[in-house]
Amino acid sequence: MGAGACRARLLIGASALVFAQAMPAMAQTDTGANAPAPTPTLVAQAAQSYSFDIASKPLPQAIADFSAVTGLQVLYTERSTFDRTAPALKGTYTAQEALRRLLAGSGLVGRYTSATAVTVERPRQNDSNGPIQLKPINVAGSTEWAFGPVDGYKADRSATATRTDTPISETPASVQVIPREVIEDQGALNLKDVYENASGVLQGGNTLNAQSEVLPLIRGFESPILLRNGLRATQVGAVDLFNVERVEVLKGPASILYGAIEPGGIVNYVTKRPQATPRYALEGQGGSFGFFRTSMDTTGPVTEEKSLLYRFNAAYTNSDSFRDEMELERVAVSPSLLWQPTDSTDLFIDFSYLREEQPLDSGIPLDENGKRLVPRKTFFGDPDLDGRDIEDINVSYQLEHAFSDAWSVRNQFQFHRADASNEGIRSTGVGGPTGNEFIGLRYQNEDRTDDELQFVVDALSKFELGPSDHAFLFGSELISQYSDFRRFRQNLAPVPIFSNVRVDFDPPDDQPKQSIEGDTLRAGFYVQDQISLLSDGRLKLLLGGRYDVVRQENERDGVHSPDVDDDKFSGRAAILYEFTNQYAGYASVSQSFNPQDPGTVDADGNALDPEIGLQYEAGFKASFFDDRLSATVSVYQIEKEDVALFDQDFFIATGEITFFPGVEQRSRGVEVDITGAITDRINVLANYSFTDTEVLENANDPDMEGERLGGVPKHKARLWTTFEFGAGDRLSGLGFGGGVRYVGESTALFENELELDPYVVVDAAAWYRWKAVDFRLNVLNLFDEDYIVRASGRAIAHPGEPLTVIGSLRVRF
Repeated sequence: MGAGACRARLLIGASALVFAQAMPAMAQTDTGANAPAPTPTLVAQAAQSYSFDIASKPLPQAIADFSAVTGLQVLYTERSTFDRTAPALKGTYTAQEALRRLLAGSGLVGRYTSATAVTVERPRQNDSNGPIQLKPINVAGSTEWAFGPVDGYKADRSATATRTDTPISETPASVQVIPREVIEDQGALNLKDVYENASGVLQGGNTLNAQSEVLPLIRGFESPILLRNGLRATQVGAVDLFNVERVEVLKGPASILYGAIEPGGIVNYVTKRPQATPRYALEGQGGSFGFFRTSMDTTGPVTEEKSLLYRFNAAYTNSDSFRDEMELERVAVSPSLLWQPTDSTDLFIDFSYLREEQPLDSGIPLDENGKRLVPRKTFFGDPDLDGRDIEDINVSYQLEHAFSDAWSVRNQFQFHRADASNEGIRSTGVGGPTGNEFIGLRYQNEDRTDDELQFVVDALSKFELGPSDHAFLFGSELISQYSDFRRFRQNLAPVPIFSNVRVDFDPPDDQPKQSIEGDTLRAGFYVQDQISLLSDGRLKLLLGGRYDVVRQENERDGVHSPDVDDDKFSGRAAILYEFTNQYAGYASVSQSFNPQDPGTVDADGNALDPEIGLQYEAGFKASFFDDRLSATVSVYQIEKEDVALFDQDFFIATGEITFFPGVEQRSRGVEVDITGAITDRINVLANYSFTDTEVLENANDPDMEGERLGGVPKHKARLWTTFEFGAGDRLSGLGFGGGVRYVGESTALFENELELDPYVVVDAAAWYRWKAVDFRLNVLNLFDEDYIVRASGRAIAHPGEPLTVIGSLRVRF
């Protein structure tokens, strides 16, 4: 289709225009009192890691040593309090963590007054009304940036819910951030291992043939689109955690900012960025089932004045599996550059390449009671077939310029290509009497290419209007998507189900492939106003709206389907009130809009109406232990209309993908998330969710009305905690972690009468940090729980990973 190439040229031309307009501003250097505030990236550089070896000594001397190591200017205004002794500090820490440890127990806090200066002072008081309890203004809270690293377990800021760098405590929505430290402490290997740290989020039940990651269910609804640095990533492709800085989960509809999104929520992963302080790390990992992985992470300045920074990440993974015949090989590289020609301008250029090969795995079959019929290692495919091969390429830039303290603009561009080939045997159904079951199989050979170009321009204005402060965002987004999908499928004779089954299939030489091509153009225009009211700004309003226009073209085997044109206005309104500096309540109402993908048709070939959703939510946010620990409690209800329901029976019979139209569903529940630190040595992450789902209307199958949605447990909970000895302890550097994962009774995604048992999994970890060397041991499923983690139906169920041990050694320079 020529339209895709034309739109690509249009997007690239728009990018060039933005660059041309920005270059004069880049060439100027802002100086003097009217210079704009440092960009978020410059401020975030204060959060780099340093090596400290400071003995216990009077606090002023310890601060002087701290200043010598970090280069930060430290001022203190309460000299009378400096009869304190600082504890010893030895090891590698960020500047904010080091200063927090030095000030522990002194009654003092640190506050950034510029990118290179910190003031140490007592918490402020209101003289006229007596002392008031303030949130500690510490270095961590002052330097964190929504796209940068997080110090510890608790993130203070995020942009996923607003597209602006906003404190999470002031955001009237449920937002959970899983920082890099949590990922490393838990020994997470896949994105699904990370996003399940948020309440109401779990692995989806479907097996997407061209997708290496298992995409999530959020608040009961599948979320087949991921965000990468706030930009859409297609549902085809792969993700490696080697370059992930943090993973964020926004609950509820996000169409106001991101357009076509499911109403349950969105997962956004933020990649690592170049840093001003040189740093080099090499890591090797090995473990159960032939697991081997090596990775490197290097960053630092390219130029002497540090206006140009680089980062280079690379990882290689080779692993067998507890599943027979399964072997994974993955190569990933990600170089990036950050150019800061002035204090008010950033240009971040990012490239990533990933290649992954592994067999197609349809899992194992279950009996009518949801119990496995064979050992969890049994493979029902043909190991001689090519399996699944994914090549994922991402090229993007983000250009930011602050014209003043009141005006700034951000332009983002991204090109994403995913090439996926997939040859294997897929299970289609289970039949036969009890004790003599057989499984239906289908050979499939598929090739798919997905290209996506995205161009976004945001402008942010901060101003006062009467008694209110405003952060007014307006922007536009243009997305061009092209998909070329070719497939051949052939049913095989059913085979008996037994533990050492061997499938040996000789594919036919002549494989006429069905061709499905889709071309989509999306345009969105949105406005948002973050309003602070009352004299102290405790009352926050969030108002926004977006207008989307979507045009889709689709053809199957050269036959052009009728074009689909959809447009929709989506809105959001929310309010948050801070009762005190520690407690706040919020309420919101938001809409979602999600046009069907090209080729989403009913059995007669008719295109289906877009899905729309509406959510009501109320919640409570709190902080404890001097703002080290945060908690969010939320209640919600989501109703989704015009749902396209996959026709599983028609697919099993014919191999054709069709959908039932006009289904209405509802999800409502309660969620609790707690994360942060109880003390300087104890971190904790805990969550619980109750999710009640129901089919409200299904004209094709009225018997489904009143039934719960497939794949969604009512109860899910997780607890993870760590303890590490401090710098002054005899066992300094030694740490331990452990946690429990609970998933209640659920059902198969497409056969919700098939119940899956609840399960409890225990994990553990231990590590030792010695100078620049980290030793780590992670044990997953410590008690070797035997469970089914997800299932599409009786024929396709994925067993949970058994007892797994992974050791790692990391060296930093």
